[in-house]
Amino acid sequence: METSTGLDKPYIEQGATSSHPSLLIVQELKNLSRPILILRRKKTLLYQGDTFQGLYIVQSGMLKQTLQCKNDNEQLTHFFLPEDIIGLDAIGEGFYSGTVIAIETSGLLHIPFRRIEEFPDLQTSHMQLLRCLSRAMSLEHSRMWQMISQPADVRLACFFAAMSRNFFARGYSPYSFRLAMSRQEMADYLCMAVETLSRLISRFQRQGILTARGHEYCIVDPDALASIAARSK
Repeated sequence: METSTGLDKPYIEQGATSSHPSLLIVQELKNLSRPILILRRKKTLLYQGDTFQGLYIVQSGMLKQTLQCKNDNEQLTHFFLPEDIIGLDAIGEGFYSGTVIAIETSGLLHIPFRRIEEFPDLQTSHMQLLRCLSRAMSLEHSRMWQMISQPADVRLACFFAAMSRNFFARGYSPYSFRLAMSRQEMADYLCMAVETLSRLISRFQRQGILTARGHEYCIVDPDALASIAARSK
């Protein structure tokens, strides 16, 4: 991660996460979608290992993806925000890599993949982009596992940096945002105890790096946050 003075470079230039392609691609996919599906809080959208049936675009709300590991432990691997596409990493493998559950009541569009392949106006380059995005999703999951070796404060700083980029990419403030996930879910994603997460957030608040009130977070000192995130190896 490059060193920078503030949000403009480390947060924005790196772009959104791999699950958020260009708005043009998202809009073309929306044209192929079925009517909006409403998924209530804690309801399951799809299960790990289910045969790939198509993509889902998040219209509102937030969802999480969990992975059942070989040792029967469950790992939280991803959060999906509005405009994210669910299922990209399943295009190549032919099955969904994790179980996706609504953290809060969410609206989704479903796009059967056969409609994408058959749609005459969807350019070949866009199909290639979808496949590239699918590979990028798999790489993103691999990088998540590599992040486990980083110190806990670096993991948390990188997490807030990623969320900042995501909200900026969607036209919202990169400094102040609401995260629907619980502290426990955030800790599970970052592979740390919830007590460790709470201590770190409290420390960041004492240092004037950010403020946290319930689900509302505000990055007060982006330079300091970027400096911690830049320690990632």
